[in-house]
Amino acid sequence: MSVKLKDIAKETGVSISTVSRILSHDTSRKANDQTVAKVFEAAERLGYFSHKLANARYMDYKAGDKTFSVACILTSEHETYVSPFFSALLAGIQQEVINQGANFPHNFFVTYIKDPGFMHFITNTRLDCAIMLGRTTLENIQMLKSLIPNLVYAGVNQIGNNIDEVICDAHAAVMRGVEYLIGLGHRDIGFIGPTQVKHQVFNEHRYHGYLDAMQAHEITVRKDLVVDTILTANDGYESMKTLIRRKTLPSAVFCGNDTVAMGVMKALDEHGIVVPEDISVVGFDNIETGTYLKPALTTIDIPKKELGRLAVKVLLDRLETNRNYSIRLQLPFTLLERESCRRIGS
Repeated sequence: MSVKLKDIAKETGVSISTVSRILSHDTSRKANDQTVAKVFEAAERLGYFSHKLANARYMDYKAGDKTFSVACILTSEHETYVSPFFSALLAGIQQEVINQGANFPHNFFVTYIKDPGFMHFITNTRLDCAIMLGRTTLENIQMLKSLIPNLVYAGVNQIGNNIDEVICDAHAAVMRGVEYLIGLGHRDIGFIGPTQVKHQVFNEHRYHGYLDAMQAHEITVRKDLVVDTILTANDGYESMKTLIRRKTLPSAVFCGNDTVAMGVMKALDEHGIVVPEDISVVGFDNIETGTYLKPALTTIDIPKKELGRLAVKVLLDRLETNRNYSIRLQLPFTLLERESCRRIGS
């Protein structure tokens, strides 16, 4: 007997129309995260998805030769897989999939959650497993969990939710970068990056790393030195112009990633503000372009290709062992001191 929407509504105590919107990924009337999680969990527990997808997913490789359908899903709504960070992650994933050769016969897909045909693809493709890349909402996470039996997240922000993770901890990395600036004598330290004021995502911890580092050293955070932005060069450029217009420049600024830092440095240059003599700049993720900026960008190196490579290994472990618990593999980051920061004070 198939599970109906009314069964899930009865189980969760929400209306049938709300259940329908959540399970069809209709965001025209957004439900809160707790309701979304409750509906997806109940649907999965009651077997709503199994009659539609499970047989198609599993019969192909239970019967004999195993050919897995694998997807890389970029879940960030503001960054695509052509960004330097995600390109490097994907390169690591694709190389490891190739390295596995005959041990891992597969069909391989790369898709983006904002593509117009994404929902059709995700509900009509027999995916055995997927690697999630990027920041997203709890609603998207629960939706993917309900449709794909084996998930791994690769990135810099912890995701939880009983999903395997291969991460390089953004919170700790940002704390290290801010503490480096404090060690150089800076106290008026700005932050340009995602603070979740305008764009709320579930897994984003950079700003909290900045706040915690400042608090640990008993330094007051000046809100006029913080600009919420998405992680693009143009938004970094516009954000720094916002700080310049406020006429209260910090002595140093931490940027949400190197792409933001590039935009920040362009805005400073256009206004005759010299790095690092007038202001120090630190980036995050260490894309190749940062080495060739003038001055070369001090940044936090994230082992992007290794994140991708090890995500494939964790995914294979889940497929081979069929374990019912999640694991987190955490890679180290490295502060790269270049030319964009200077010591101030005594």
